[in-house]
Amino acid sequence: MLPSPIIRKELEPLLREPLTIDQRQPVLGFTIDGETSKDLDDAIWIEPNQAGAVISVHIADVTALVPINSQLEQQAFWQVETRYLAAGNQPMFPRELSEDKLSLLEEQPRWTLTIAITLNESAHITNTQLLSTHLHSLKRFSYLTADQTLNDPSEPLFQNLRYCQIWAEKLAWKRKNAGAFGQTTLSGVTLDEEGRLIEPPAYHSQQIIQEFMILANTAVARLAEDHQLPILYRNHTASAIAPQSKLLIETLTTLGLPELVRQKLQSWLNPATYSPAVMGHFALNLPAYTHFTSPIRRIADYFNHRILKAVFIAQKPSPYTLKELEAIAQHINNKQTEVKEKRDQHFREKRLVKTVNVLNTSEKLLILSDKEFSQILKDSLKVAKLDKLISEAKQRLEKRSLKPSDLYYLVFGEYQNPDNRRLIKDELLSYLDEEPALATQVLQIASSIEQTSVNYLQETAQSGDFAFWTVFADKTTVNPAIAPNKQTAKHQGNRYWLQAKLEDRLCPLTDINKTALETVVTETATNDLALPVIAEEMDLSEIPTEAVNNPIAYLHTLLQRLKLKKPLYLYEQVGSQWQCSCQVQWLDDILIDTQALGANKKEGKAQASLKAIIQLENYLLEDWETLN
Repeated sequence: MLPSPIIRKELEPLLREPLTIDQRQPVLGFTIDGETSKDLDDAIWIEPNQAGAVISVHIADVTALVPINSQLEQQAFWQVETRYLAAGNQPMFPRELSEDKLSLLEEQPRWTLTIAITLNESAHITNTQLLSTHLHSLKRFSYLTADQTLNDPSEPLFQNLRYCQIWAEKLAWKRKNAGAFGQTTLSGVTLDEEGRLIEPPAYHSQQIIQEFMILANTAVARLAEDHQLPILYRNHTASAIAPQSKLLIETLTTLGLPELVRQKLQSWLNPATYSPAVMGHFALNLPAYTHFTSPIRRIADYFNHRILKAVFIAQKPSPYTLKELEAIAQHINNKQTEVKEKRDQHFREKRLVKTVNVLNTSEKLLILSDKEFSQILKDSLKVAKLDKLISEAKQRLEKRSLKPSDLYYLVFGEYQNPDNRRLIKDELLSYLDEEPALATQVLQIASSIEQTSVNYLQETAQSGDFAFWTVFADKTTVNPAIAPNKQTAKHQGNRYWLQAKLEDRLCPLTDINKTALETVVTETATNDLALPVIAEEMDLSEIPTEAVNNPIAYLHTLLQRLKLKKPLYLYEQVGSQWQCSCQVQWLDDILIDTQALGANKKEGKAQASLKAIIQLENYLLEDWETLN
C-alpha cells in the first residue's frame, strides 16, 4: 500500500535529513532475525563480569524520527501493527522507514534506545538503565548464520554469541523454575509467551532473542512500575478454573498430546490485553510485563517509547494522561481482536475449500500425509459427514498411523450412513486392545473438546476385583469392566464405553447391571475382560539404541526427565510364560499401560518397558503441527 500524499509529504524531509549522532552514546551490537526479515528493530550485546553480566538490548528509536501527532503516527495507530501475509507484509510505517531509515541495518548509523540490564550470577535483575544511544550494527545475522557462528570459534563474534547463549539458557531455566510456561517447550509442545501453540524453534539463536526480548520487556515494565508510571502494560490473566502455574505445567507435561494441551489452555487462559493498569502476566509468571522491543512493528511499543523517553531521558512528564492511555489501549485491543477474527475466518474458509476439494476427489485422499489427513478429518465435519473418509480411515487404522485425536473424530463424528461407523469398529477396537491407555486418551480429548468430564462408578466385584462403569455425557455401559488392577479396569471401562458408542448401545445410569459383579461378564467376543497380549513386531526405527539395549533403565530416565512417577510393573503367569504390565502414572491416573509376554519376569518387563517407550514417542512427544 502506497503512502498517502500527506504522509509522503511528511516522509520526504525525514528521508533527506542525515542522522546527527555525535551527541548520543555509541554502543556495540548485532542483529539476529529471520532470513527474510527487513524491519530489524532490535540488536543485542553482552558484557560478562565477575558479578554476572550486563545485557544491552538496542531498540530502533522510532519516535526520534516520527513526529508526534503526525499523519505517519496516526496511520500507524489506525493499523496497530505490521501484518504478515502469505504474499508479503503490510508494514505499520512506510517501507522507506521500516525497512531502511529505522531498520538497524549492518554498518549503518542508527538512533537507538538502549536498555542496559545488569544481572547477578543467578540471572536476577539488579539494575536497569534507559539510554539514548547510536548504533552501527556489527553484523546482520540470520538464525542460521548465528548458529553457524556459535559452532565456529574462528568467527569474530563467536565469543560474544557464546556468552549470549549461556545467559539465555540461564534466563530460560530461571523462568521455568519460577513457574513460567509461556515461551517454553513442554514434552515436545512449544508455546509462545501467551501460551499459544507455535512451531518449535529450529535454531539455538532463536532462544537467545526470545530470552533477551522477554528480559528487556520485563526490565522496562519493572522500571515503570517502580516509579508508578502508567504505560501500556501487557497483561495476561487466567480463568477462575485454571490451576496455579506449577500445577498447570505438571498437567500440561503429563497430557503431552498437543490437542489436549490446546483445549486445556483455551479453557484456562484469557487473551492478553494492553492496559495502563498492572495486572501481571500469567503465562510468564511475572507481576508486570510490557512490550517495548518492537516499535517498528507494534504501536504499543511505540507509545511506550514516547512515555519512557520523556520521563527517564528528557526528565519530563508523560505526554499522555491516564485517560488517553486507557483509550489508546482499548483501541489496540479492539483492533487486534478484529484482525484476529478476520484472519481466523480467512484460514477457516481456505481449509474448508481444500477439504471439499479433497472429499470430492478420492485419489487425493490416498496421497495425504498423516498430518494432512488429520486436518481433513477434523474439517470434514464442518462441510459434510465422515462417510467419504471411511475407506481411507480404515486403511490408516490397519497401519496404526492414526493419532488419538483422529480416533476421537471417527468415534464421535457424524455419518450419513450409520453402517459406515460400524465398518471401522472392529479395527478400531483391535487398536484399543493393543494399546489399553488409548481409550483413555480418546475420552480425555472428548472431555476437553466437549467441555465435560469423564466420571467413573466404582464397585468391588464378588471376586475382589475392581469394577468400573465409565460415565460420559450422562451415558454409560450396561456391564462394568472388571480387572484385578484399578487402572486396567479404568482403561477397559473406557474401551467398553467407546465400543458401546460405536454400536449405539450406551444407556443411562439407571440401566446398569450390578448383578454382573457376582460373575465374570463377557459382552462380546471382542470385549474380553482380560486384555490380550499381542505378540506383534515393534517398530524400533525411531527408538534410540540405548532404549533398545536397556529399555528398563531408559524408561526410568525418560520419566524422570518428564517429572513423572516411576513405572509400575505388574506380573501374571500365563501358561509357562510371564505377562508383565508396565504402567506410567500421573497423580491418580495411568496414561500408558503396556503388556508383554516373556520367558521370565525380566524379559516380560523389558518388552513391556520398550512398548511404553514407543508409546511415549508416539503420543506424548508427537508433532505440534497436527493441530494446525
